[in-house]
Amino acid sequence: MNKLYALFIVTIIIGCDSSRNLSIESLIENKDLDELKKRKKEYVDQMNIMKVELNEINNGISFLDENERLTLVSDYEIKQQEFNSYIETQANLKTRKNILILSEFQGTLERVFVEEGQEVRKGALLAQINDSGLQEQLEQLVIQTNFAKENFERVQRLWDNNIGSEMQYLKSKADYETSQKGVEQMRDMLSKTKIYAPFDGTIDEIISNPGSNLIPGISQILRLVNLEKVYAEAFVSEKYISNVNTKTEALVRIPLLGKEIKSVITQTGSFINPNNRTFRIEVPVENPDKKIKQNLDAKIRINIYKKDDALVVPLRIIREDASGENYLYVMNEDVKEGVYITKKTYVKLGNKSNKDAEVVDGLNVGDLIVLEGANIVEDSQRVKLIK
Repeated sequence: MNKLYALFIVTIIIGCDSSRNLSIESLIENKDLDELKKRKKEYVDQMNIMKVELNEINNGISFLDENERLTLVSDYEIKQQEFNSYIETQANLKTRKNILILSEFQGTLERVFVEEGQEVRKGALLAQINDSGLQEQLEQLVIQTNFAKENFERVQRLWDNNIGSEMQYLKSKADYETSQKGVEQMRDMLSKTKIYAPFDGTIDEIISNPGSNLIPGISQILRLVNLEKVYAEAFVSEKYISNVNTKTEALVRIPLLGKEIKSVITQTGSFINPNNRTFRIEVPVENPDKKIKQNLDAKIRINIYKKDDALVVPLRIIREDASGENYLYVMNEDVKEGVYITKKTYVKLGNKSNKDAEVVDGLNVGDLIVLEGANIVEDSQRVKLIK
């Protein structure tokens, strides 16, 4: 169309000027500026008239020509909708009820009362260590304590009746209290020869077998695990510290199990790791079937932004010019049914997700923008909408 228009104008100029070329040269030689400006105005006026008429002709052709070939596009209507922006981070699944039970008493492991995989309740007897004669020593101490008690009670009755010396009373009392403490200490030592379950759980592994020599604080007897309460632990960049709080929505995805669990952040760390500038978060994970195991890999999607009435457009249709400004094409109706004229429209973006972006300026509710075909259209281009 532009070539036709240029050819048309050149034809007009040649037709008007061919008989006056010499006179124009004369005007230039004579430096007649006023006459030259006058001639220029005449030609510009003629060109403007022709331009208006040519546009009317083109519009008429477009309106009447049913075979007009136009670029086909689809549309996307701007509506207010909910918009969420997420970040994703690697996580590790853990449980606080996963312990290695160590020996607190030096001796030989005498018996294990459970098997691997067995469910046990809190307080159940799991294993017993040979007490090396502690029980007999305890019985002797109990006898001595009973004797000390009887002696103290006898001396106390005499003392209450002002019989005997204060020294005898105090000594008998001290002997009795010392014997009591000895019994308590022996019972405490003897209690360490029996291993009880500190919580409900499953015997995951039996590490020491009967007959093993155990060293306090070193020898591992068995592992007890409870997977009813599991949490995902992750570390988030400090730049999101104002977006991530307790009660922030999160989605935990476990690829190996094909599971997605909706949850919320229940704990955020108060310490920024100076090495990688991250802080710790914790997200509880439901595990009714106990298929989620300790140290499984997971991913957490954290909702860092939410707006109920946002104007949202697909990221793939947003284009950027040489100056870094974002724009897209709004479609305005043409006089011909099903035909639209594109308008290059600059927009200001807000938050982004993986697929969409929030538009905070440049668009209005009800605007139609080019969706499919956005990468091949230009400004002020006539396009046909695919229904």
